[in-house]
Amino acid sequence: MKAREKQQVNLSQTEPERAKPAETGQKRKQEAERSERVRERMKRGSILSSRSLEMSEKTPHSAAAPDGGWGWMIVAGCFLTTVCTRAVTRCVSIFFVEFQSYFSRDYSATAWIHSLLDCTTMLCAPLGSYIGNRLSSRIAIMFGGLLSTAGLLLSSLATSVEFLYLTLGVLTGVGFALSYTSAIAMVGSYFSERKALAYGIAMSGSGIGTFILAPAVQLLIEFFSWRGALLILGGLVSHLCVCGALMRPLEGQSGRQKEMDLEGGKKVDFLNMKLADAGHNMEVSAQEQRSVEVKHTDMEKRGGNEHAENMQSDGKEQMESEPSDAKQTHSNVEINIRQEDSEDSETVIRSTDEWDKESKPKCSDKDISVPALVQSSDLPLDCLPTNQEDTIIPESNTNHNTLAQSKVANTKLLKESRDNVWSIIRKTVLREYSFLLIPDFLLLLVSFLFLAYGCSVPFVYLVPYSLSAGVSPQQAALLMSILGVSGIVGTITFGWIADRKCLRPYRVVSYMLAVGSEGLSCLFLPLLNGFSLLVPFSLIYGYFDGAYVALIPVVTSDTVSSSQLTSALGVVYFLHAIPYLISPPIGGWLVDQTGSYKATFFLGGVALICSAVILAAVRVIIRCTRGSSCLN
Repeated sequence: MKAREKQQVNLSQTEPERAKPAETGQKRKQEAERSERVRERMKRGSILSSRSLEMSEKTPHSAAAPDGGWGWMIVAGCFLTTVCTRAVTRCVSIFFVEFQSYFSRDYSATAWIHSLLDCTTMLCAPLGSYIGNRLSSRIAIMFGGLLSTAGLLLSSLATSVEFLYLTLGVLTGVGFALSYTSAIAMVGSYFSERKALAYGIAMSGSGIGTFILAPAVQLLIEFFSWRGALLILGGLVSHLCVCGALMRPLEGQSGRQKEMDLEGGKKVDFLNMKLADAGHNMEVSAQEQRSVEVKHTDMEKRGGNEHAENMQSDGKEQMESEPSDAKQTHSNVEINIRQEDSEDSETVIRSTDEWDKESKPKCSDKDISVPALVQSSDLPLDCLPTNQEDTIIPESNTNHNTLAQSKVANTKLLKESRDNVWSIIRKTVLREYSFLLIPDFLLLLVSFLFLAYGCSVPFVYLVPYSLSAGVSPQQAALLMSILGVSGIVGTITFGWIADRKCLRPYRVVSYMLAVGSEGLSCLFLPLLNGFSLLVPFSLIYGYFDGAYVALIPVVTSDTVSSSQLTSALGVVYFLHAIPYLISPPIGGWLVDQTGSYKATFFLGGVALICSAVILAAVRVIIRCTRGSSCLN
């Protein structure tokens, strides 16, 4: 009773302020509305959002991989995605001769188009992983389809090679990156025991697409010119949106949880929720961590006002109040969470007085003085002013020390909120990319760097080399088709072999065998002149190229956990970007300087062999080291 009487006395001190002229009253009304908005931002922004951010970053348990069912539709969608991305990328080299003659440019200038396309696709792979994790793989693939379609359509209107750099190289590459990375990650989430076979079928789309598109693109160029061919390819790539529609996420797993489900009886953990209002720095903590039980409350509207029935939590949290010029007081608060049919949820914090919510007096900033707030802790929390600017203070009762303390408290709250958000981001990054500290994964990355440089050289320069060797344009396009067909066989067979239980420990060995054989065949390419000799090369090189394409995600998934596969693949393809960017221009420069393709193919073959040798040597060293440690 004494506290209430003291509160009423303090509130009555503001009566002269209400008696001021209408102009002053209007001004105070505007300031009160502004303070209300600021108060809401402080409550929801610094209290609720910091807690919800921490909860939303929690990774849910991954659903079990079904190894079938709708997973085969995911494989089909990934297959079509590789057709529209990797196969189209390979067929871009068929346009090189047309670009050189139309724009009167040399090999190195036109080679930048292919290098930018490949580089951007791999460079933006982490972006595709991020969008797939935060939103969904379906959204990432469909959005990537729109971007790549726009890039190809704009490329058909190109007036210079530099224009093609931006449209066919960068814009189309970004779209391919969003689609390709997300589609590959979806296959890994649906398959476990038959993962290699699923990847083999999905990645064979690159070979089948090359087999079909290579002669088709050559015919399109002959009938519709290179502009019409790019326009038709844009229509084909638009089917990535259809592929994305097939990517249904697993139940209980959609990358990363976007929202915290507030279900009845579910426990919500949170740390150190702090409040600071007009000199009150109230902290809710449960030593290090507490959990409150969240219960739904039904929302009902009466006379345009929303009233919620508050459900009490299991326990009441003690809040430490640190007033500026008074002794510390304590007040119990209830923490309830209400939800409006999955549309909006907000934290409701109320003082546990005997008053009912509807019986409490409606108060605003102009009715409260800072001294009254300091002396009494019985006021409802929603009546406390937020900061110095939002508080209406009678001139006779101005307390400068209290105002300074209020400003410091609010500044401290904002700083702690920012620190909390950055701490969450830092922990999330460390958790998602902790695989970068795994030695085996780092060795794979080094091997992939050499691999990426060498593997793109034949696909870029096989058609120009064949034309220089006297092969007709139709036969040169057929060589690309043979590469694609043999790649299909290599992808499926190596995928099936890698799934055998007796050979699963030797998946890395299979990868090294495929890459090394690919490098050896590339070394002999400059010695082959004529269509009859180039056909065996296309068969051998395409077979082992399809093998390593299927084994890259398999070997990566064996090195990292399934929950980190999407991010790991993003890093793997990201590192492909630099070699993809520099290898075609370097090869074109060597052709311009030497007048032949020997140095270009020799450098590519050496890079492929180095990729296999480095990985093999390091694995031998690790095995010997482990063996010696066991003997000791």
